[in-house]
Amino acid sequence: MIMNDDNYLQNLTKICGSQNISQDPKELKACSKDLSFLKGKSPLCIVWPSKSQDVAKIVKLANDLKFYVIPVSLNSRFKQHGNSIPKKSNSIILNLSRMNKILSINRKNRVVMVEPGVTFEQLIPILKKKGLKLLLPLMPTASRSVLATALEREPITIPRYHWDSSDPLLCTEVVFGTGDLFRTGTAAGPGTIKEQQKMGQAQVNPMGPTQFSPFRIIQGAQGSLGVVTWATLKLELLPSTQKVYHLQSDNIQDLLDLQYELLKYRLCDELFILNDINLACLLKENPQEISEIVGNLEKWNLIFIISGRGPLANDKISYLEGDIKDINVKLGSKFSKPKIEISDKEILNFLNEPCEKPWRMRLKGTYHDIFFLTSFEKIPKFISLIETQFENEIGIYIQPINQGTSYHIEFDLYYDPKDINEVNAIKEKILGVRIQLMDMGAFFSKPYGLWAKEVFSHHSIETSNALKRVKQIFDPKNVMNPGVLCFDE
Repeated sequence: MIMNDDNYLQNLTKICGSQNISQDPKELKACSKDLSFLKGKSPLCIVWPSKSQDVAKIVKLANDLKFYVIPVSLNSRFKQHGNSIPKKSNSIILNLSRMNKILSINRKNRVVMVEPGVTFEQLIPILKKKGLKLLLPLMPTASRSVLATALEREPITIPRYHWDSSDPLLCTEVVFGTGDLFRTGTAAGPGTIKEQQKMGQAQVNPMGPTQFSPFRIIQGAQGSLGVVTWATLKLELLPSTQKVYHLQSDNIQDLLDLQYELLKYRLCDELFILNDINLACLLKENPQEISEIVGNLEKWNLIFIISGRGPLANDKISYLEGDIKDINVKLGSKFSKPKIEISDKEILNFLNEPCEKPWRMRLKGTYHDIFFLTSFEKIPKFISLIETQFENEIGIYIQPINQGTSYHIEFDLYYDPKDINEVNAIKEKILGVRIQLMDMGAFFSKPYGLWAKEVFSHHSIETSNALKRVKQIFDPKNVMNPGVLCFDE
């Protein structure tokens, strides 16, 4: 427990300056809650560091004075999963939004280095001018942190470029819970980052240093082991020509079979399946317009893009079209076209541009998402289970990852946050369905909030004990975001 408030405030002021510390009651109260069903505690203060050395000093101070550090990338009213609200009283919010520099862009090696405060709306236009493309999740929120999204392993929409579960994250600089500053991958050395870049290195390889790859434990740790102060991310070249395919069916298996074949031969870039509700939410912002589009769509929608680059771009598009036609003939599937016109421009817009607020909030004001990884064969069984359990309007998103070796499947439960009965009903049913999902083989690679304790209780005790030993190594005094994952409050 902090015995002297003046002591910790005085020390924080020395590190960051009084202008970068806030104890405004409204701001503190806003930090104690998000869009999840969890309720947290108000923090002692909010601190905005401006450089990695400040972060290291703050974490060391937390170890000395015994308070807790909750790292967040941005001030956002759209925080969703309860992983960045304080679970203990003596906590401070370490807000990294003012560390918002794009440190380097390397077109030759297709890599960008960013601080945690860099947002999608800030980075995407700059990369476009250089002919580069960020590997995006499905229509990210404009004000969201690019780095935090990669740390949370949000699935990208182009599975052919998803070689490893960590992609597009590459090298990182991290302040561990001990206050030690460390660089991972080839960024670890030899030499400083400037010296490495002068020699032509671009911090592309995330493996190491030596046989140890600490980025593996940092990613997905929800800020419980340390604070990432910059990271390099994988990029691709912007295509010079593209063709959009939008196929519909009332039979999910037909679309899954085609998607499987497209993945097997690496024929397309963006590739995913949406149900009618989620596609409508991506296309329109008004609830009435969303409902109108849903009425003119079949239940399942497969969207994929073929792309060409350089002087032979059109030739590539031509042979890809031929290959796709051959696959359709082989499968013998018949797909319908939308009853209303959905232009290629509309589809490309939600694939390449961020939105002002989360697109999943457009229909009813808020939502709760259930997402996990599974295999190709089990997808229809999970859909059937969720649809029988919930009466709410459900959005469904199926995204192949890791070259199609596994699938991210997401169920978005839309509800009115002002309807207390609806809120309570969804909360109760979620707690009931999670065990059924895990018993059927759902793998929750990102266990948040209400789900975390149940997920880890489903694993062997050895798994939790191993993670706790890792926590003891990198954050021995438990100052970093206590209470997330399997780390007891």
